[in-house]
Amino acid sequence: MNKPAVSKKEFEQYLNETRTWETDKVKALNKSLRVAHWYGGVASAVAVMASTAAVTMGFAWMNPAPPPVFRVDNATGIVDVVESIRNGKTNYEENINKYFTQWYVRYREGYSKDLAEEYYTNVGIMSVGLEQQKYYEYFNPKNPISPLNVYGPYAKVKIGIKSTSFIKPNVALVRYTKSIERGLDKPQITHWAATITFRYSGAPMKQVHRNTNPLGFQVVEYRNDPDALAPDATAIEKPAEQAQAPAANAPVVFGGQTAPTAPPAQPPTAAAMPITPVTQAAPVVPAIKQ
Repeated sequence: MNKPAVSKKEFEQYLNETRTWETDKVKALNKSLRVAHWYGGVASAVAVMASTAAVTMGFAWMNPAPPPVFRVDNATGIVDVVESIRNGKTNYEENINKYFTQWYVRYREGYSKDLAEEYYTNVGIMSVGLEQQKYYEYFNPKNPISPLNVYGPYAKVKIGIKSTSFIKPNVALVRYTKSIERGLDKPQITHWAATITFRYSGAPMKQVHRNTNPLGFQVVEYRNDPDALAPDATAIEKPAEQAQAPAANAPVVFGGQTAPTAPPAQPPTAAAMPITPVTQAAPVVPAIKQ
């Protein structure tokens, strides 16, 4: 029996269908390979991240961050945290505020004949006009309880900072000790707490003042009280021989001073305490003259 002949057109259609089937197979295979490569890449990335995390955790375990160190004052029982700068990371703003407030207390409360002029000047540089005037009235030799009269040329007042904390970002509480040394006598130690409200002024100032106060630190309000947390009651200093007017041989500290005479009717008006420019007008602080 004779088989039916296949026409040329049917044969070409058969060949085309065969080629299409092979092409589909190749495309499917390529797609499978691409999917396999993608999954392989993701798995490799996950493996790398896992390895990195394991190595990092291993180093962290081998080099843990140091635990905080707490310091307890044996005299007062006050607990303070000893901070360290690790890899240059710390709260620099708070440390700078502590630096200036602590030095302000040292300048304002400390005393020695050789440093009196420097401390007096620095308090003026770091205070606004109102605090400058208050300090001038306290320091003036005509004030019986002025440091010039209370401590004279030989006594020294040394300030020891115990702790510094912040009631508000611009209000610091500085606890400190005041050690009064008079010759070979046993130092008289009292405990105090200074509350300092401060700000930073961008107003221009002389370079000589900028060397002491580079950031324009300004004390707006200053209050000094006996430290309630001290182990014993802190007696406010009561000078033994300062209830009367300054003696004729009161120490001369500032250049141009002369022996004291009868108090003038009006206080002198020549400026001596440097006034750091601020954004508002500040009163001129009179010179310390006798």
